[in-house]
Amino acid sequence: MNFMTAKLRVKLSKVLWITGIWMLVAVLESLYIHTLAIDFTPFHANEFYDFWELLKIQVITATLAGFVLGSVLIFFLRGRFRDRSFLEAVFLNTAILTIILFVAVGIGIIVYERDTHILSYLNKNPSNQLLHFYSSPFFLKTLFFWLIIIFLTNLLLDVNEKYGAGVLRQLVMGKYHHPREEERIFMFLDMKGSTGIAERIGHIQFFELLNDFFKDITDPILFTRGSIYQYIGDEVIVVWKIPNGVKNGNCIRCYYNIRAAINRKAAEYKSKYGVVPDFKAGIHCGKVTIGEIGVLKRDIVFSGDVLNTTSRMQSMCNDFGVKLLISKRLLDRIGLPPNYLDTRKIGNISLKGKTKKVVLYTIEEEQPRV
Repeated sequence: MNFMTAKLRVKLSKVLWITGIWMLVAVLESLYIHTLAIDFTPFHANEFYDFWELLKIQVITATLAGFVLGSVLIFFLRGRFRDRSFLEAVFLNTAILTIILFVAVGIGIIVYERDTHILSYLNKNPSNQLLHFYSSPFFLKTLFFWLIIIFLTNLLLDVNEKYGAGVLRQLVMGKYHHPREEERIFMFLDMKGSTGIAERIGHIQFFELLNDFFKDITDPILFTRGSIYQYIGDEVIVVWKIPNGVKNGNCIRCYYNIRAAINRKAAEYKSKYGVVPDFKAGIHCGKVTIGEIGVLKRDIVFSGDVLNTTSRMQSMCNDFGVKLLISKRLLDRIGLPPNYLDTRKIGNISLKGKTKKVVLYTIEEEQPRV
């Protein structure tokens, strides 16, 4: 699976999640309206009211709206307002989607009117039916309801990104309320020469450089099914579940996709900061303890020797004159055919502070065939 295919898959999965949730909301809203209709005899006896017809219209409308507006949000709006504050971005996305929904509902009502003449019934004024419908309590209630749903959709997407992919869901579900042991793949990625760069361009501009760098490496991480565990100064820790990280060499592919992403922005970095950021990385796998921690601020944290080992590996890249170090344990787990990667064995290395040696490899070619 190439980078563009993975990128499309991730975005489509988000659109389908939005569509599915909106369908569920439509069903619940229909049940709520039906409950009111049972107690409100004039509405219940209305010749235009039929629960199954209402449910069908609600679900079809929510499905189309979820897929269309979800596609607009994920493919066109996400990332457009990253230079704005959190709430500004949420409100702008919500406003744009609401306007689109407002127009789409009007078109849908005009089409639906041809068969049902429901506008004439609702407004008793055929001369200006659509305008009256837009100002009717029924439409205003519906618009306000879906305005809240759109706002919450934007909010949850942003909160999920703030926590990291999947972390919010795990906190809500309480998956790691009690610590448990699992296997993970980690990549420690560190910007090279950051101290010198900060001294040369100033700390405020270096912070902006760091922010741009972290922003540009996010998509390659997400599209190789990884997630960002932590930012530590000029270093980022990326984590994968074993199946996601080993499939198609995703954890290695991520490193090279990041390098490609930065190379594509090289001219922009050079013009803005006078330097193109370079980096080194260590990638390793092993068992960790995972659990929730904290009181005022809760988070899901990893603990185990594999993190210390990966950190030491990344720090030793300069010692061997390479930009990437991978453990033999991880290469064996990936299980790629012999000679599929142009790997070079560094050796059975003693890492600082560790008693056990680790067999390390690097990749010679600039872009591996994974």
